[in-house]
Amino acid sequence: MARFDYTKTMMMKLFMARPDGKGGSAVECNFERAMEIVRQADALTLGAPKIIYLVGWQYNGHDDKYPDFTEVNPALKRPGDASALESMLWLMDEAKKYNTVISVHINLTDAYDNSPLMPEYRKNNALIRDRKGRPAAIEHYNGLPCYKISYQEEWESGLFHKRIQMLFDLLPLKAAGTVHVDNFQCYVNRKPKVDIKTMQAYRKKMIAAFAENGVDVTSEFTYREGPLTVLLYGKVVRDLLWRLYPVDTLGQLPAIWWVDKLKRREIYRVYPNQYAGGVLKGPYGKILYGNLHGEELWRFNEGDPDAWHKEFLRQFAAYNIPYFYLSTLQKEKLAGRGGRVRMRYTDGTVSHAREGKIAKNGVVMKTGDDLFLPVTFLENSRIAYSKNGCKRLWRMEPGGYTEAKLSEITALGLRPAGEVDIKDNALELDIAPGQAFLVKLKK
Repeated sequence: MARFDYTKTMMMKLFMARPDGKGGSAVECNFERAMEIVRQADALTLGAPKIIYLVGWQYNGHDDKYPDFTEVNPALKRPGDASALESMLWLMDEAKKYNTVISVHINLTDAYDNSPLMPEYRKNNALIRDRKGRPAAIEHYNGLPCYKISYQEEWESGLFHKRIQMLFDLLPLKAAGTVHVDNFQCYVNRKPKVDIKTMQAYRKKMIAAFAENGVDVTSEFTYREGPLTVLLYGKVVRDLLWRLYPVDTLGQLPAIWWVDKLKRREIYRVYPNQYAGGVLKGPYGKILYGNLHGEELWRFNEGDPDAWHKEFLRQFAAYNIPYFYLSTLQKEKLAGRGGRVRMRYTDGTVSHAREGKIAKNGVVMKTGDDLFLPVTFLENSRIAYSKNGCKRLWRMEPGGYTEAKLSEITALGLRPAGEVDIKDNALELDIAPGQAFLVKLKK
């Protein structure tokens, strides 16, 4: 059973650093700035439960020295701390005060020759091999050939257990309760042959090993794999032969980053209560929404470290809030196609792709980026938001409410904005472009 309910928890990434190609680290966000982001994001999200996975926290940054991840990137250290590890432990502990779990983004599939563990992986034949039995570099990252790990040999040699224990010894990930695994694809091993089904069985063992330590594994993609997975980076299997190959990780991965390969019947059955997101792509994302990523908004803001606030608030209000709300409801019917697809729920709520409309029993709660929606994690609360600004009368179902206290949502916290009367289950709000209010309903 998962440690977190990912239909009630924001799941984001924060990119920290990458190798600079000169033996050092190109830092985009150090631990000190990460803490500022955590504080501001918590204010903008009204204290919603959050998980932030750090990307590029190890060695010189993202995709460096896998399969090892036992050194915290020294370039991220706070001034005055004895080590980068001390700074990272400080961040993980301090973030708890802001409804945020800090965990890590890792990779269990890639391997590079600059890794301290690479000699052991070669010795134990724990790399994907070509038809001649030679380790095969399938990709290149950071100017280096990227080999892929053969899960069977890694598991049976004990190397997998060795490296996750090293990770648990380094960081309090058992307390964090979650970890994000980058591309967790299964590959065919040519000689000696290890087929896809065997690889999938060992991947299940790996995920289960984390679960036995109280740690959820979330991951990057929806994994469908078959004998032809080698073609076009798995796209042939995922896009053309999907009927032959079910998603192998359903029931094991509670949440993924890109929900882009679930089909219509799977969307209805499993998303998001059994298989949460990330970003749900295509028309279904326009009716079921998901978690904003955060990562792309926090990158490259050196000139203005607060430039992300406006778009982050928009995505939180217009994407996460509907996701949280609709996830509490029971689906009744998925109808329509393309731009006219819609989901009906048993309580009378209907979410339409067309115009981004959400209504309950005829009462409109959202149209595009204008919305007045329940905040599911706060009692008697709604969020009002408008991207372009609007003045309108918002109606509610009968609830005995007589007035509402308004607070403007800012990165520095809530700013009192007065009160308005509720008459005949409706209240009028004048919202400036990009403005959001927390609306506390009173009887």
